[in-house]
Amino acid sequence: MSLSYLGEFTIGGALPGAQAAAVAGAAGINAALPDILARLAALQAFAPLPVSFSAQLSLAQQLVAGIGQSIALGIPEPSIAAQIAAVLALVAELVATVAGIHTHLSIVANFQVLLAAAGVHVYAYAGDAGSLGGELTGALALGLPGEGGGAAQHVDAFVLATSIGATGSALRGIMAS
Repeated sequence: MSLSYLGEFTIGGALPGAQAAAVAGAAGINAALPDILARLAALQAFAPLPVSFSAQLSLAQQLVAGIGQSIALGIPEPSIAAQIAAVLALVAELVATVAGIHTHLSIVANFQVLLAAAGVHVYAYAGDAGSLGGELTGALALGLPGEGGGAAQHVDAFVLATSIGATGSALRGIMAS
């Protein structure tokens, strides 16, 4: 049976997998930004111009002798309204995308604040289940290491225990060890 003190960490230091998840979340958000910037640049470069139907009609008559018959069949006159509607749809899509990114960024930022909380004391235990309490009592009889608060010092503790070897290995991989 052994109980060993691994040290004092921030939550992110004690849970490096959580820290990696926060970094991955921020990286995902940063990966989306170039696309949004490119879309904004394209919208800024867009300058709809009125279409000259008579110029198009003249050109079409030179290329196709039967353009008059095609117009009679219902080809609509070109309109700037279609271009404006397309731009408005793009703007609405970008606004929704930016709102989604803002929400994700807030979640990641709040999570990173939590990970920075200090004062997490980590112990590793290997032994019989019935001896864990005694081992912890002995280890904490003088309070948390480096704080000297004594046995009456208030602490919040979370004990992670498993009897499955693979699960224990996974916990050791997540916890600072």
